Amino acid sequence: MRTKSTPAQRAAKYLERIAALTGAKQDYDGSYRLTAGRRHFLVNSRFVCVISDHGKSTCFSVVTDPDMPSAEVVASALLQLKDNPRLFKKWRKQPGSSFKANGKMFRYTYQLTRVEI
Repeated sequence: MRTKSTPAQRAAKYLERIAALTGAKQDYDGSYRLTAGRRHFLVNSRFVCVISDHGKSTCFSVVTDPDMPSAEVVASALLQLKDNPRLFKKWRKQPGSSFKANGKMFRYTYQLTRVEI
């Protein structure tokens, strides 16, 4: 039996579950506020901001696949930050690179799928 929901609808449901699991609260503009460790994050499908109590903040881009639904991007960022709040330092220092939840960098997809002939 096939579901009649689209990938975007499934991603939105997934995001709802992840937000509930991580304790993230949705803002009026669709972004999510997450507290992980002693840090406060504002997560959107395009960026993540680290919000400081001292009035300072740092923003950085989220590396994604262009075909990935935006709700899935937010959900994966919430999970990764909740698991390892120090990931934002690596994301900020190496923009454009993608990291696993354990803090190690992914190798490029080309390297993972390339077959030597």
